[in-house]
Amino acid sequence: MSVPESPTILSFEDILTALEVRLEFEEAISQPQLTQVLEQCLLFAQAQNLTDIAQLIKQELDGYIGELPSDRNVKLSYFDGGGQLIKGLNQYSNYPLVTGIRKLELHLKNGLTLRLPAQILTFLSEVAGREVDSGHVSPLEINKLLENIRDLIYQKLKFIAN
Repeated sequence: MSVPESPTILSFEDILTALEVRLEFEEAISQPQLTQVLEQCLLFAQAQNLTDIAQLIKQELDGYIGELPSDRNVKLSYFDGGGQLIKGLNQYSNYPLVTGIRKLELHLKNGLTLRLPAQILTFLSEVAGREVDSGHVSPLEINKLLENIRDLIYQKLKFIAN
Protein backbone atom coordinates (compact mmCIF):
# COMPACT_ATOMS: atom_id res chain seq x y z
CA MET A 1 0.00 0.00 0.00
CA SER A 2 1.53 3.29 -1.08
CA VAL A 3 1.41 6.44 0.97
CA PRO A 4 -0.48 9.24 -0.81
CA GLU A 5 1.64 12.24 -1.62
CA SER A 6 0.83 15.32 0.38
CA PRO A 7 0.34 18.39 -1.79
CA THR A 8 3.37 20.63 -1.99
CA ILE A 9 2.66 24.27 -1.36
CA LEU A 10 4.42 26.39 -3.95
CA SER A 11 6.17 29.59 -3.02
CA PHE A 12 4.38 32.89 -3.56
CA GLU A 13 6.67 33.66 -6.53
CA ASP A 14 5.97 30.24 -8.09
CA ILE A 15 2.23 30.82 -7.81
CA LEU A 16 2.43 34.27 -9.41
CA THR A 17 4.59 32.88 -12.21
CA ALA A 18 2.12 30.05 -12.84
CA LEU A 19 -0.76 32.55 -12.99
CA GLU A 20 1.15 34.62 -15.56
CA VAL A 21 1.44 31.69 -18.00
CA ARG A 22 -0.79 32.22 -21.02
CA LEU A 23 -1.69 29.24 -23.14
CA GLU A 24 -2.84 29.31 -26.72
CA PHE A 25 -6.45 28.18 -27.04
CA GLU A 26 -5.46 24.73 -28.37
CA GLU A 27 -3.04 24.24 -25.47
CA ALA A 28 -5.65 25.35 -22.93
CA ILE A 29 -8.02 22.66 -24.23
CA SER A 30 -5.51 19.87 -23.67
CA GLN A 31 -4.10 21.14 -20.36
CA PRO A 32 -6.60 22.07 -17.62
CA GLN A 33 -3.89 24.17 -16.05
CA LEU A 34 -5.81 26.91 -14.26
CA THR A 35 -7.48 24.39 -11.93
CA GLN A 36 -4.08 23.12 -10.82
CA VAL A 37 -2.67 26.61 -10.31
CA LEU A 38 -5.71 27.74 -8.32
CA GLU A 39 -5.53 24.63 -6.15
CA GLN A 40 -1.96 25.68 -5.29
CA CYS A 41 -3.16 29.26 -4.69
CA LEU A 42 -5.82 27.90 -2.34
CA LEU A 43 -3.25 25.92 -0.35
CA PHE A 44 -1.06 29.01 -0.14
CA ALA A 45 -3.94 31.28 0.90
CA GLN A 46 -5.03 28.82 3.58
CA ALA A 47 -1.47 28.42 4.88
CA GLN A 48 -1.11 32.22 5.06
CA ASN A 49 -4.55 32.64 6.65
CA LEU A 50 -5.79 34.78 3.72
CA THR A 51 -9.41 33.83 4.26
CA ASP A 52 -10.98 36.26 1.76
CA ILE A 53 -8.76 35.09 -1.08
CA ALA A 54 -9.16 31.45 -0.07
CA GLN A 55 -12.96 31.85 -0.18
CA LEU A 56 -12.81 33.53 -3.59
CA ILE A 57 -10.60 30.76 -5.00
CA LYS A 58 -12.88 28.04 -3.58
CA GLN A 59 -15.89 29.65 -5.25
CA GLU A 60 -14.04 30.03 -8.55
CA LEU A 61 -12.94 26.39 -8.46
CA ASP A 62 -16.20 24.80 -7.33
CA GLY A 63 -18.84 27.27 -8.49
CA TYR A 64 -20.87 30.00 -6.89
CA ILE A 65 -23.89 29.72 -4.64
CA GLY A 66 -25.55 33.03 -3.97
CA GLU A 67 -24.09 36.35 -5.07
CA LEU A 68 -22.02 36.20 -8.21
CA PRO A 69 -19.35 38.70 -9.31
CA SER A 70 -20.41 40.78 -12.31
CA ASP A 71 -17.39 39.63 -14.32
CA ARG A 72 -18.82 36.08 -14.31
CA ASN A 73 -21.21 36.90 -17.17
CA VAL A 74 -20.84 35.08 -20.50
CA LYS A 75 -22.53 35.24 -23.88
CA LEU A 76 -25.00 32.43 -24.55
CA SER A 77 -26.18 31.11 -27.87
CA TYR A 78 -29.60 29.49 -27.92
CA PHE A 79 -30.63 26.27 -29.65
CA ASP A 80 -33.87 24.50 -30.39
CA GLY A 81 -34.58 20.84 -29.61
CA GLY A 82 -32.99 19.77 -32.90
CA GLY A 83 -29.74 21.56 -32.15
CA GLN A 84 -30.36 24.44 -34.57
CA LEU A 85 -29.06 27.87 -33.60
CA ILE A 86 -31.82 30.39 -32.87
CA LYS A 87 -30.96 33.88 -34.08
CA GLY A 88 -32.47 37.12 -32.87
CA LEU A 89 -31.92 36.67 -29.14
CA ASN A 90 -28.69 38.67 -28.86
CA GLN A 91 -30.16 41.08 -26.33
CA TYR A 92 -30.72 38.08 -24.01
CA SER A 93 -27.30 36.51 -24.50
CA ASN A 94 -25.64 37.93 -21.36
CA TYR A 95 -25.84 35.20 -18.70
CA PRO A 96 -24.38 34.87 -15.17
CA LEU A 97 -22.37 31.62 -15.09
CA VAL A 98 -22.07 29.99 -11.66
CA THR A 99 -20.17 26.92 -12.88
CA GLY A 100 -16.75 26.36 -11.29
CA ILE A 101 -13.43 26.31 -13.12
CA ARG A 102 -12.92 22.58 -12.54
CA LYS A 103 -15.98 21.89 -14.68
CA LEU A 104 -15.41 24.74 -17.15
CA GLU A 105 -11.96 23.50 -18.09
CA LEU A 106 -13.47 20.12 -18.94
CA HIS A 107 -15.80 21.87 -21.40
CA LEU A 108 -13.14 23.93 -23.17
CA LYS A 109 -13.15 21.69 -26.22
CA ASN A 110 -16.89 21.64 -27.00
CA GLY A 111 -18.39 24.39 -24.91
CA LEU A 112 -20.98 24.08 -22.18
CA THR A 113 -24.66 23.45 -22.83
CA LEU A 114 -26.92 24.74 -20.08
CA ARG A 115 -30.41 23.63 -19.23
CA LEU A 116 -32.05 26.93 -18.35
CA PRO A 117 -34.95 27.43 -15.91
CA ALA A 118 -38.37 26.77 -17.45
CA GLN A 119 -39.53 30.39 -17.05
CA ILE A 120 -36.52 31.65 -19.01
CA LEU A 121 -37.02 29.06 -21.75
CA THR A 122 -40.70 29.97 -22.02
CA PHE A 123 -39.92 33.68 -22.26
CA LEU A 124 -37.18 33.15 -24.86
CA SER A 125 -39.43 30.84 -26.88
CA GLU A 126 -42.14 33.53 -26.98
CA VAL A 127 -39.62 36.17 -28.09
CA ALA A 128 -38.03 33.90 -30.72
CA GLY A 129 -41.36 32.58 -32.04
CA ARG A 130 -40.09 28.99 -31.71
CA GLU A 131 -39.13 26.66 -28.91
CA VAL A 132 -35.81 27.37 -27.21
CA ASP A 133 -34.36 24.17 -25.74
CA SER A 134 -31.01 25.21 -24.27
CA GLY A 135 -28.29 27.79 -23.94
CA HIS A 136 -24.71 27.16 -25.01
CA VAL A 137 -21.46 28.82 -23.88
CA SER A 138 -18.85 28.55 -26.64
CA PRO A 139 -15.32 27.30 -25.97
CA LEU A 140 -13.97 30.77 -26.78
CA GLU A 141 -16.32 32.35 -24.19
CA ILE A 142 -15.18 29.82 -21.59
CA ASN A 143 -11.54 30.53 -22.38
CA LYS A 144 -12.16 34.28 -22.11
CA LEU A 145 -13.81 33.79 -18.70
CA LEU A 146 -10.93 31.61 -17.50
CA GLU A 147 -8.43 34.28 -18.54
CA ASN A 148 -10.44 36.94 -16.68
CA ILE A 149 -10.44 34.78 -13.55
CA ARG A 150 -6.70 34.15 -13.91
CA ASP A 151 -6.12 37.93 -14.11
CA LEU A 152 -8.40 38.61 -11.12
CA ILE A 153 -6.60 36.14 -8.84
CA TYR A 154 -3.21 37.35 -10.06
CA GLN A 155 -4.08 40.98 -9.30
CA LYS A 156 -5.40 40.11 -5.83
CA LEU A 157 -2.24 38.15 -4.98
CA LYS A 158 0.00 40.83 -6.47
CA PHE A 159 -1.78 43.41 -4.28
CA ILE A 160 -0.97 41.35 -1.19
CA ALA A 161 2.69 41.14 -2.22
CA ASN A 162 2.95 44.94 -2.31
